[in-house]
Amino acid sequence: MMEKIVLKAQNEDELKNMINRSLTLKEDETYRVKVLKYPKKILFISIKGEYEIEIVKKSELKNNEVKVETEKSKAQNEYKIEKKERKETERKSGNTFQKSSSRKNYKNENLENEEKSVANHPDTNIDKIRAFFKEFIVNIKLDIRIVNIKKENNNKYLVILDGKDMRFLIGEKGNTLNSFEYLLSTTKQFKNLKITVDSNNYKEKREKSLRDLARKKGKAVLATGNAIKLNPMSARERKIIHEEVSFMKGLKTESVGEEPKRYLVIKKLDEKF
Repeated sequence: MMEKIVLKAQNEDELKNMINRSLTLKEDETYRVKVLKYPKKILFISIKGEYEIEIVKKSELKNNEVKVETEKSKAQNEYKIEKKERKETERKSGNTFQKSSSRKNYKNENLENEEKSVANHPDTNIDKIRAFFKEFIVNIKLDIRIVNIKKENNNKYLVILDGKDMRFLIGEKGNTLNSFEYLLSTTKQFKNLKITVDSNNYKEKREKSLRDLARKKGKAVLATGNAIKLNPMSARERKIIHEEVSFMKGLKTESVGEEPKRYLVIKKLDEKF
């Protein structure tokens, strides 16, 4: 049996580079690629595809070229048919965030909870937000569901999501989530609203992490006298850092740059930046 490996890549060029680094081929050998999962890129969310790489004899590949092309076309057609059937099912059911029959009961329960929450808040903005997120979830094809949408104060709304693919929407250190919230604030339909997104109390955990970071960096500035530049953060996260640093004598923070790459600098009170 010839060697098989599975690689993850975002595009064809990345896959080829990985194959060249991973495989050592003999003169009479080449490789064949089978797509296990197609890569996805929706807005700023990128999910790598999965590919099975099989080393084969060149003679074998030539004899099976027609078969391979047929299987490839069949897979693409099945993907298109599946996509079309899913959209048709969602249109008929009116429940666009149900993706799998194995999760029907669980999702129906969440839908009922969500509808009760909306019923308690006769607010057309909640309907607009809910419709936007349902369409977004369907388009990105991730296992994410709406748990609740509620108005906090004035024009501020909190959207609570859950699902095994939430890590893709949150991103490293919440960077993707911050970008998503900033994108929402720039859309015409939500220009007068402040929408925040949370999942499993991520924002609370992130706040604790930011306060720890502020204290650690603040102590470093006091010890060395050197200003420290932090990574770009959302306005909410900058506010948390600023507040925590304000509790430390002899320090101050300054915001630098433009959104969404605006960042904080922690420095001593008598230092110029």
